[in-house]
Amino acid sequence: MMDRSIPTRTVTTVLQIVWFGAAIAFATIDNDRFEGDSCLLADGTNGTCRRDLECEYLKTVPQKSWIKCSFDKNVSIVCCRNPSRTRFDVKSRSEQMCESFDEFNDADDHIFAGTSAALDEFPYLGALAFDNGNEVAFRCGANLISDRYMLTAAHCLTIEQPAFVRLGVVNITSTSKTDPPVDIGVEKTILHPNYQTRPLANDIALIKLNRTVTEDFLKRICLYTKPSDPATDVPLTIAGWGSTEQDWEMSPLLLKAKATTYEREVCNAILVNDKTDEKSSRRRILKLNPDQLCALGRNETGDNTGDTCIGDSGGPLELTIGRRRWLVGLTSTGKHCGTRFPGIYTRVSHFIDWIESEVWPEK
Repeated sequence: MMDRSIPTRTVTTVLQIVWFGAAIAFATIDNDRFEGDSCLLADGTNGTCRRDLECEYLKTVPQKSWIKCSFDKNVSIVCCRNPSRTRFDVKSRSEQMCESFDEFNDADDHIFAGTSAALDEFPYLGALAFDNGNEVAFRCGANLISDRYMLTAAHCLTIEQPAFVRLGVVNITSTSKTDPPVDIGVEKTILHPNYQTRPLANDIALIKLNRTVTEDFLKRICLYTKPSDPATDVPLTIAGWGSTEQDWEMSPLLLKAKATTYEREVCNAILVNDKTDEKSSRRRILKLNPDQLCALGRNETGDNTGDTCIGDSGGPLELTIGRRRWLVGLTSTGKHCGTRFPGIYTRVSHFIDWIESEVWPEK
């Protein structure tokens, strides 16, 4: 009987040609990177260029999401997701950097809606200053995560680049000579490569300052790296210079409030069942994306005791444990301010690989 099997080498060649053809048809080319080079996946996370047949990741995503690095003869070199870390692996770069950060002072007991912050309570938080040539306007917050980089919401940077970031103050209009503000210029802004507005997704961006932060009273906040959100009974803190009323006027004083997370299913149910006027000035959102979480300050009856609003974007959803602070989320959007509807925050842990690749690139 004739042997109808194809020799192993031939089978491999056929598979390579099929996969290679698919990669050409559907993938984006990543600047001719070669096997072993670092690359960026379609979702913005860090990867490594590998031979297509060696990349199990390709089996889990549609071909249109493949990123082709280059090719070697008839073998396609694609961007492959790096293996997940285990508890036995070396800590991530952001976790290692966190251990080197200065500790914070003991935090006061947290807080209720609209409470003014103390001068040194948020030494990592800055306000973005936009200069149109005639006046300086402050919009959005940003969080110091290294000596040169701050993390904020991408939608704060889509119209223009801020002229500088103001740090070290509670009153952003202060002209105090005893506690003067620290204004640091902006070298460049880096929006997440997959940021989009409709529907709002990947609402995160980096700001590179034009000098190293050397002031000892300014401190860096750690990045929250756990894939799961803090439990719904864990107290978190929100802060910003945003609107406190429906007239959308910015607050000159830095305000803080406490908040807790919602279960995703509960939050989605609240958003979907909202039958109120959709002409809200905040972006409409009907369901959380994987890169989002929701939180709100509320009492036992569900009434709002703390929320973010217009102007607070980019500011922190912060977890405090002892003398360490972790940036869990960035104020992003929501349906209504000061109601029972939770605020929507960008989940920082979803973007750790992208942040590390920009702020602490491997040498």
